Amino acid sequence: MTKTFIVEEKFVGYADITIEAETEEEAIQIYKDGNYKDCNYDLDEYFYEYEFNSIREEETEPVNYYQGA
Repeated sequence: MTKTFIVEEKFVGYADITIEAETEEEAIQIYKDGNYKDCNYDLDEYFYEYEFNSIREEETEPVNYYQGA
């Protein structure tokens, strides 16, 4: 029987986030808090430096067709 496995990768990509603030410190705090609009997030479509992180078997519960009848 074939099993399903989930492979998790860690990777590096690039994004530009446009944040309006009075100071650099304020801009960093806004960034850390995530208080910026999604439309201000310009994600590079390429990702670099893929690295294996983990693998796990997908857990599936057996189906009991006779339950609750």
